[in-house]
Amino acid sequence: MSRRGRLLLLLTLLVADAVAIVLAAGGAYLLASQPVQIGFAHPAALALGLAAWLATFSALRLYDLETVLEDSQEYATVATGCSYGILLLIVLVALAGEGGLSLRWLFLCWVGSILTVCADRFLMRRLVRAMRRSGHLMARALIVGADEQGRAIARQLRSEADSGLRVLGFVDDFLPRGTAVGDGLIVLGHPNVLPNLVAEHHVAEIVVVPGAMAWESFQQILEQMSTPEQNGPRIRLSPGYYDLLATTPRVAHRNFVPLFVVDSARLTGFDALLKTLLDFGLGGVVLVLSLPLDLVILVSRARAGSGQLFVTEEYQGIGGRPFRARLFASRPGDWLAVTGLDRLPLLLAVLAGRMSLVGPRPITPAARARYRRWMPSLASVKPGVTGPWSVVPVAALEEEMRAAMYYIRNWTIWLDLQVLAQTLLVVLRQRWGKLE
Repeated sequence: MSRRGRLLLLLTLLVADAVAIVLAAGGAYLLASQPVQIGFAHPAALALGLAAWLATFSALRLYDLETVLEDSQEYATVATGCSYGILLLIVLVALAGEGGLSLRWLFLCWVGSILTVCADRFLMRRLVRAMRRSGHLMARALIVGADEQGRAIARQLRSEADSGLRVLGFVDDFLPRGTAVGDGLIVLGHPNVLPNLVAEHHVAEIVVVPGAMAWESFQQILEQMSTPEQNGPRIRLSPGYYDLLATTPRVAHRNFVPLFVVDSARLTGFDALLKTLLDFGLGGVVLVLSLPLDLVILVSRARAGSGQLFVTEEYQGIGGRPFRARLFASRPGDWLAVTGLDRLPLLLAVLAGRMSLVGPRPITPAARARYRRWMPSLASVKPGVTGPWSVVPVAALEEEMRAAMYYIRNWTIWLDLQVLAQTLLVVLRQRWGKLE
C-alpha cells in the first residue's frame, strides 16, 4: 500500500470512529429519560472528551494499520477503548465543575459507542476488502525462501485478496533464477540481489522464511532490518512450521529475550467467545428443531427392523483429548449417510462442549495415522458436525487438508455461517434427489 493510501485509510478510520462516537452520544441523549444538562463548559469538555477518546483508541493500537481490519480481536479492543473513553469523559466533565452526567446517558452512550464503532469497523473491513479485490490498497511482496513453508505462505496470500499483498515471486539461496515454484510463481534471484529486485519491482513487503535460507543470507537481511532505508520495504519474519501449524504464535519476553508462544488452541479471547455463542445458541435451536426429524428416523428404522439404531464412535477433541459421541447407525450408500443426517445426534456433543457446529472432520483413532502430519493444527480446534470437508468437493486427502487448514487459519464467524448455509443446501439437494 502506498504512503498516500495508508494516510487516506488512517484518516478515514479516524473520521468514521469520531462520527460513530458522536452518533452514540446523540442517540443516548435522545433516549435518556434524564437528559444531560449541558452548561457553558460542557461543549468544550465533550469536544475534549472526544479527542481523548480517539487518543485512547490510538494508545490501544486501533490505528495501527499493521493489525487493524484483520483480526476479530479488534472488536474486543474497541469495547475496551470505549470503556476508557467513558471514564475519561466523566473526569473531564467533573473537572469542568458544572455538575455530573446522567448515569442512564453514560450507560447508553457506552453501549451505543461500542455498537456504532464496531459497526463502522465492520463496514470499513468490507470497504477495504472490496477495494483490494479491485486491485487497490495492495502492496507488492517477495518471499525469501522457496521451501514448502514459503510455498504454503504464498498460496495463503495469493488465495485471499484480503491479505493486501500481491506476491510477485521468490528469492532463494538454493534454486536458480527462473525455477518454477508453483501457482505461476518463479524464483527471481538470489538474496544477494534482493536490493536490486526491490527497486526493479517496487516491492513494499518482504516475507522472510528463516528456515529456508542460508544463515549468511539471513544475517544479511537482519542487518538490513537494523538500518532501514527511508521508504524502504517492510521486512517480516515468518515463524517456522507454517505449513503444519495453524495456531497464532504470540511474542513473550523473558529477561528481554523475545520468545514465540504457541497457543494450543487456535481460537482465543473474543474469537473463542463468538464461536461458543454460535455453538450453544444455534446448536441448541437446531437440536430442538431437529427432534421431530430424529423421532421420524428412529421410528422408520425400528419398523424396518434395521437392528442397531445408534453407533458410538471415539473421536479426537481439542488438544488431542478423546471423547465418545453417538451417531445414527447407517451403511455406505444409505440415505442417512448420503445426506449427512446420521450426524444429527452429534449436536449433543456440541452442547456438551466437545464438538463445534463447524470444524474439521472428526478423526477416529483408526484414522489418526493418515492425518499425522496435520494433527497439531487439527487438534487446535474442536471437530465439527459439518465443515469444509462436508461442502467442498475433494478428490484426495491433501485437498481436504488444504481446505481444513484454510478454514482454521482464516476462521471468522461469517465463515462458519457460510459453511452452515452451504451444508443446508447440500442436505436439501441430496434429499431431494432421493425423493425424485
